[in-house]
Amino acid sequence: MAEAKSMCAEASEALRVAQNKYNTLHDGKAAEAAKITDRQVEDAKTVAALAAAYKEEAPDLAACNVQGVDGLREATAQIDKDVAWYDTHTADLSKAVNEVNASYDAKTLKDAKDALSKQLKAAQEKYKATDGKVKDDKTRKGLKAMINKATKTKDGEDVKAMNEQAKQLKDLMGKVDASVKAKTDADKKAAEEQARKEAEAQAAAAAQAQASAQAQQQYVAPQQSYTPTYTVPQQSYTPQQTAPQQTTPQYTAPAQPAQPATPSKPNTGSGPISGGHGMTGPCDAACQAEAMKPIQR
Repeated sequence: MAEAKSMCAEASEALRVAQNKYNTLHDGKAAEAAKITDRQVEDAKTVAALAAAYKEEAPDLAACNVQGVDGLREATAQIDKDVAWYDTHTADLSKAVNEVNASYDAKTLKDAKDALSKQLKAAQEKYKATDGKVKDDKTRKGLKAMINKATKTKDGEDVKAMNEQAKQLKDLMGKVDASVKAKTDADKKAAEEQARKEAEAQAAAAAQAQASAQAQQQYVAPQQSYTPTYTVPQQSYTPQQTAPQQTTPQYTAPAQPAQPATPSKPNTGSGPISGGHGMTGPCDAACQAEAMKPIQR
């Protein structure tokens, strides 16, 4: 009886240890791993295996509070089976938890690398595309420094660093975009100001040209009002100008002088021959011809 009680007590202690170990795993790491979904792991089968192991029902526990040697021996045998169940399921559950966590970590690492690589690609394109387009180039320098750092990180296995650097890259790209916008707004404002000044200059030039044109028109106006008064005398004067032309025979008649009288003294060439002096009658044709000759000196 004493030996049977001792063996049963030892089996009960082993059961207690096995049960505590299983419960700690089941209610701790296994419970956390059971929250992982198949979308969060690389291999969805690991999640299914863990779910099955996690839902296993523990056996009814045997106890040593029985009478007789045979009862104690039967209780000891059952307790040993219970210990074996807990040991086996603890190992199975632990394996399932590790497989899920490993698959989760692999997927997490892959996602972190993909996310960081995506941000790196976007950051590199952003850095190249914004050369000379930012108001503060410090934003691009900060982005370049993080690009260099993240390029090394993405080849490692530090998920936390990858996630942090991916976020930092995103934030820095936002600052670059803000700097680009600031420069665009400043350039737009400067262009508008330049356009305003040019418009004002053009308006001033147009006003000056208009004023000059008006002044010129005012100056020409008296000429236009004077022209009619000037042309009227021309029209009335024209007959007077042409009238003498009609009296040409009267004007040319003196070109036919009367026959000059014979001078009382010979012409010495010291002065012009005076025509018409001493003339007693009309000048005939010979007289007129002689009068038309040039005077010799």
